Amino acid sequence: MGKTLVIVESPAKAKTINRYLGNDFIVKSSVGHIRDLPVSGSGEPVDPKARAAEAAKTRKMEPTKKAAYQKKKAHKRLINRMGVDPTDNWRAQYQILPGKEKVVSELRKLSKSADEIYLATDMDR
Repeated sequence: MGKTLVIVESPAKAKTINRYLGNDFIVKSSVGHIRDLPVSGSGEPVDPKARAAEAAKTRKMEPTKKAAYQKKKAHKRLINRMGVDPTDNWRAQYQILPGKEKVVSELRKLSKSADEIYLATDMDR
């Protein structure tokens, strides 16, 4: 029988739970939250060449198509800023928090060899 991975937020909880579960379980801590909705205004930097190409593309459009295109882009930017898409069943677009990449990498590695995974984090996320 393989191992079962249990993910908790606190290292102290991981240590305590590990004492009760035994050798068939690997209990790991995420050391707090590892993901969240995007911070407002934090987007990818825009490449100047891509911005110029986009401007050239819209410059050639007729006014009605240009207005519809700009409205659609503004809607997409709003959804990206909010981090939740109301047009896609309120799907959340989580981002890994800065400094948590190593923790996520370790948890992914452990999850590949686990038969079962229990997410036992706090209910606030």
